Amino acid sequence: MTTVFMGDGDWRLSDMANGMERSRILTIAASVREMIAQGKQVAPFTVGDFSPEQFEVPSELLTGIVNAVSDGETNYPPAAGLPELRESLSDWMKHKYNLDVGTNGIIVGSGARPVLYSSFRLFLEPGDGLAHGVPAWNNHYYVHLNDAVDIPIPGTLESRFLPTADAIEKRIKEIRILILNSPLNPTGTCFTREELSSICQVILNENKIREADGKKPVMLVYDQVYSTMTADHIEHVHPVQVCPEVFEYTITLDAISKSLTGTGLRLGWMAIPAALAPPVIALIGHMGAWPARPIQKAAASLYSKPEILEKYFDELDQKISVRMSLLQERLSNLTEYGVSIVQPEGGIYLTARFNLFEILGVKTNEEIRQWLLQSAGVAIVPFQAFGLEEETGWFRISIGAVSVSDISAAMDRLESALKTAFAHERNA
Repeated sequence: MTTVFMGDGDWRLSDMANGMERSRILTIAASVREMIAQGKQVAPFTVGDFSPEQFEVPSELLTGIVNAVSDGETNYPPAAGLPELRESLSDWMKHKYNLDVGTNGIIVGSGARPVLYSSFRLFLEPGDGLAHGVPAWNNHYYVHLNDAVDIPIPGTLESRFLPTADAIEKRIKEIRILILNSPLNPTGTCFTREELSSICQVILNENKIREADGKKPVMLVYDQVYSTMTADHIEHVHPVQVCPEVFEYTITLDAISKSLTGTGLRLGWMAIPAALAPPVIALIGHMGAWPARPIQKAAASLYSKPEILEKYFDELDQKISVRMSLLQERLSNLTEYGVSIVQPEGGIYLTARFNLFEILGVKTNEEIRQWLLQSAGVAIVPFQAFGLEEETGWFRISIGAVSVSDISAAMDRLESALKTAFAHERNA
């Protein structure tokens, strides 16, 4: 019998599996970890993770997990989440963002990814349009996983790389789901009230037309996992705060992965109009994508105490600010060497452009990335990992796994490497 292979894939796999890409971010991070393990001096500005040595989760959460395990809380939790956790999160969302979905509108997952995937599966049919900003985290992968039509909405430097209402309106007829992220991964920029209100109005105007025509509406998936991390004088805004009418079309995603720096603890949630919750609960149950019961018990207790949370968030913001301010200051002093930045507004990311194409005699971001890694021990992620395929020199820098001294040392190495490269070019 002759075996027939389909393209470059494996004939035993589905077309979806054969076409699936691994995350570019995780691929880069794996190579960086290998270099560090070999003893090389590298600052890991790559993944959106938190080093426990630099950013500790709240002690109340850890104590609660240990106590829950000691109390025998080791059996299956309900698919939607423990009732007390759903109630605590519902109260917290109402307190913090004026978003009131009630206890039945909260569905818990093992991190933000299962509820994000569930959001897409809840509304998308094959061939529906999934619109997302560019650059943005992983949305182009989810287009493939859901057999959707990719609708990238490119941001610009002028819009701080955020998608605008005008750009969305031009594609609105094609869109079934629009996903927005603020603060934005990878750029660390945030929607203003005016920007978000304008986008919501575009959605509402289109949905009035669709309702009259008997068509399914545009749904807004709002990813705010970095919402508690904003720079001084920057306000995080939720769509319902600026446009209450968009409530029935909005799914909110959040998680302790970022806000409590507990990336490995895997607890996220979806806030959704309660009438839409049952199929999501069924899907989470079929996937078995619920967080461990002890983590749910501990989070339920912590989220019922907003004063403890707010204190923790204030202290976390200070740690982030010290690192981000230093990074911003050092990079801003390198403008004569082709370096520029976008003012960080939230999250743990800073966007920087390394316009080194001519000085290094290269043509791609990947070549610049490799030069920065090998010459300066600076490990960062190009915007291609976030869907922006053009060779622009733009990169994401994450401060989640580095100390203040790590940043200082890395910037010293970077400045030295740039000076050497420019001096060599002048003398050539």
